[in-house]
Amino acid sequence: MSRNKINPALALAALGVVYGDIGTSPLYTLQTCFNDIAVNQSNVLGVISLIFWSLIIVVSTCYLSIFLNASNDGEGGVLALLALFDKTKKSYRYLFLLGVFGAGLLISDGMLTPAVSVMGAMEGLNVISPHFSEYIVPLTVGILLVLFACQRLGTQKIGGAFGPILLVWFIVIAALGLKQIILYPKILLALNPYYALHFFDHNGFTGFLVLGCVFLAITGAEALYADLGQFGKAPIRLGWYCVVLPGCVLNFFGQGAHLLTTPSAVSNPFYYIAPSWFGFPLLILAAAATIIASQAIISASYSLTKQGILLGVIPRIKVVQTSTKQTGQIYVPLINVFFAAGCIFLVLFFRNSNALTNAYGIAINMEMVIMACLVTCLAYQVWKWSILKIASIFGLFIFVDLAFLASNIFKIPLGGWMPLAFAWGCLTVMLIWYQGMALLRTVYARNTAKAQHVEVAEPSSEYVPKLTPLEAVFITGSYDQTGECFFHYFDILQARPKRSIIVTVQVHTHPHVNDKDRFTFSKAPLGMCHLTLHFGFMEAIDIPSQLKIANQQNLLPIQLNLDTALYFIENIALAPLPGRTDDLFEWQKRFFIFMFENTVGTFSSLEFLKLPQGRTVTIGTYAEL
Repeated sequence: MSRNKINPALALAALGVVYGDIGTSPLYTLQTCFNDIAVNQSNVLGVISLIFWSLIIVVSTCYLSIFLNASNDGEGGVLALLALFDKTKKSYRYLFLLGVFGAGLLISDGMLTPAVSVMGAMEGLNVISPHFSEYIVPLTVGILLVLFACQRLGTQKIGGAFGPILLVWFIVIAALGLKQIILYPKILLALNPYYALHFFDHNGFTGFLVLGCVFLAITGAEALYADLGQFGKAPIRLGWYCVVLPGCVLNFFGQGAHLLTTPSAVSNPFYYIAPSWFGFPLLILAAAATIIASQAIISASYSLTKQGILLGVIPRIKVVQTSTKQTGQIYVPLINVFFAAGCIFLVLFFRNSNALTNAYGIAINMEMVIMACLVTCLAYQVWKWSILKIASIFGLFIFVDLAFLASNIFKIPLGGWMPLAFAWGCLTVMLIWYQGMALLRTVYARNTAKAQHVEVAEPSSEYVPKLTPLEAVFITGSYDQTGECFFHYFDILQARPKRSIIVTVQVHTHPHVNDKDRFTFSKAPLGMCHLTLHFGFMEAIDIPSQLKIANQQNLLPIQLNLDTALYFIENIALAPLPGRTDDLFEWQKRFFIFMFENTVGTFSSLEFLKLPQGRTVTIGTYAEL
């Protein structure tokens, strides 16, 4: 089923995966905005106008209309966007650093969003009775454990379960808001952007700080682009314009209308617009919705992780495909455990959502600024837009993002430093891995001379290689394009199998590769054939199945019995050379070796390449970095 066609069922599933975070913003945004300003007509109209135009400018116009079109063959996210740039240009180094840091920010948000949203939901128990306060933290931890345990079911099943709940949520909050608008229609004056501008003129610097609170209304917008590969553009847009935007706008305007008549409701404007008899059911629905809100950033982090692995900036960890129809729907066990541990730590450390909200927005805000910068550079370098066209289209978006960021910066001492520190740690890990793999490829490239030496020796009458009655597939690592695995085998046995082939996997910077472009062949020494299998960065790598297809289509120069053939891979032992080498200090090389040994071992290769365990042979080798 195409992701680019209007599909109500897929749009419903997208509600449960993509829109949970932004869809629950009416719960806390308006209450937070009025922490430091008076509740009067001018301020209420100004804040509601700011929220409305933020949704229109940032989400509807920037992300839904423009950013979703800046996809990499249907895949979104900061790394998919980064892959579109020309690596040979000098500016790529800076764009790469910016993109990788943005990826780290998104991953850090993957721990903050579940902790804040679930704890915020459980703190609603205080509305029922203060006696329930002691159960908030244990219940939060328990719900987080269940949430992350369900991730292995896949986003399609989770979205299928969560989507209908979110649909009910949006219908309910829209109805609650519409009732208040009908009772006090003067709130519709906030549709005029004049009231947003007047708000800043009236409140000065305090109004500027409130802008950081207004930003809470659009947190989750980054998931629209990052989750693009999960569902496609059409279902995401359909869900936003038909359900999410109307529901959020009506509820925000309804809260504002009620505040104009009842300023005392500012302590919890969301719950005060509901009838008293509906308080408890609304609390249960709100708790369910905020739990679902965690799913958007979790699934986005999975997509980003897979992109990072295949693009070579994240160590090779296990990725599980959870849908046979949607290739973007995946589950990453290690990231899931990492997020679960991080969320529980945050809950136990801070013990209330107020302490976490200061850190909540700045990571998302900074990631959105990075996205805007990368798309702007893409328009200039790849789309070849003129400076005037770029300024006219992206100028307003970047100005709005930077204004939000300037306001959120004041939250850094209050907890905003945490996601920034974590993102910096992610950046360090990814850069060390990226540079370490580049160094390893350089080391292996030196072995090309050895391959050429064997090729020169081949015509000699004194050098006749023996044949063994084996059928073999020699697989080169991502760091080795010289077929070194075969030459190590040859050095040990001084013989070659009667039927064999060297296979290299090459991952490209676009997410999918056409079947006709999957196979390329070249000659190798000793009469060997070198097959290169081409994959996109969002495809599952399966060497045996691709060799079977090549066999069936008679593409291979020799016919292999793949049911009995042996697969040979290298298990490389690395050791650091003293001192700095190729931009890596010794401690960085040691850390890279630690990551390499724990993610690119034999078992990892078996899973990553889908090799049969009973017919895979490991050849040990050694290299110094």
